[in-house]
Amino acid sequence: MIKNTFQIFTDKNIKPTEFASLMSSVGWGTESAYDDQAIEQSLSAYPFIAHCRDSAGALIGYVSAFSDGAFSTFVGELVVHPEFQRNGIGTELLRLVVERYSGVPIYATPFEDVQEFFLERGFRIPKRTMSVVSQRNGLPA
Repeated sequence: MIKNTFQIFTDKNIKPTEFASLMSSVGWGTESAYDDQAIEQSLSAYPFIAHCRDSAGALIGYVSAFSDGAFSTFVGELVVHPEFQRNGIGTELLRLVVERYSGVPIYATPFEDVQEFFLERGFRIPKRTMSVVSQRNGLPA
């Protein structure tokens, strides 16, 4: 069996269609539910993006992060295509965020079923429990 090789990039050279396909692969909506303009806006807004491609050039992993560079960094999305999970891709993408924002607290709000992934990589649940709150500002609930 030939082992697949992966390459990590820290640029925003991602096409909206491949982004939508990756998000769909992990169950975050259907490809058709993603708007190209909204994807481009999101990619443009994040100061840090890293992504992974397989040997054929297909997008198989993605991470985004916002940071003020001093007090807080927030992981936006960390996604690895299900067929490529458990190959160290998510670990490497997260490591790049940690490296980029060394010395700045990093926060992630993972789904419960992937919380252990973050804990195994040095993240901790705070003593004073935090919760996630959100608002669909101007959008239907």
